[in-house]
Amino acid sequence: MLEAFLSHTRDQVSKNVKKIIGNSNLIEKAMSYSVLGESKMIRAGLIVASGKINKNISKSSLITFASAIELIHTYSLIHDDLPAMDDDDLRRGKKSNHIKFGEANAILAGDALQTLAYEIICNDSSIKDKDKIEAIKMISKACGKNGMVYGQHLDINAETKKIDKHSIENIHQLKTGKLIQCSVMLGQISNENNNEINSFKSFGKKIGLAFQITDDILEAISSEEILGKDIQSDLKNCKSTYVSVLGIDESKKESKKLMESAISDLQNIESKDKDLLIELAKYISLREN
Repeated sequence: MLEAFLSHTRDQVSKNVKKIIGNSNLIEKAMSYSVLGESKMIRAGLIVASGKINKNISKSSLITFASAIELIHTYSLIHDDLPAMDDDDLRRGKKSNHIKFGEANAILAGDALQTLAYEIICNDSSIKDKDKIEAIKMISKACGKNGMVYGQHLDINAETKKIDKHSIENIHQLKTGKLIQCSVMLGQISNENNNEINSFKSFGKKIGLAFQITDDILEAISSEEILGKDIQSDLKNCKSTYVSVLGIDESKKESKKLMESAISDLQNIESKDKDLLIELAKYISLREN
């Protein structure tokens, strides 16, 4: 069920993204090169799966939000791979954007992807104006100076330093977790049930952290061919990870515990459609690539 769902979501989002980016100049080509690369699109899947539970949002609006979040996520990856950041040459099984198009064009492509995410939300006539504002505010907070960008700063600042579990958890929550939690909550736009909203927030926060813990584990035990990215990046940059702080076995236990707790947060959600979110939570924690 989950594999078919993610495949269908990838197809819908990819078609939409290809159409909205275009192919008329080098920057558009650089944008498409990265965003249309082979991707699991877990964040897009979370938006659509969460939105299936919410009867106040249309399917087309969910695809718009899913497309926007993939544009944002890809911009962050392009910039993360730059020489001044993680200096990675491989992403999604092929050359990083700056290796393919040059450093300046990669920066510009990332900038353009970020602004395009907000543009497509504004242009969607099926989304109410108040919901557009809420969505843009939500994404901005997740990605900005108190979210992903700050998490990336802390991540770079922690290189070569020995940090504790609390510090690495904070970095992971900001750098990765905020955008994953945001993805869950974008599917709940227009839901006015506060009890449900709190459950989804808690669910999203926990699976966001579980995702990055599992990512750290995979970088330690998997291969470049399977992951499609440089598995030596953390070692090369002397980064602190959950594995370096807690070890592989404890990291696995932590990810599984977060996944189980996240699933329990959905107990009060009275919808059979929540099964997809449960399956996504399991996949995020237990995945092998």
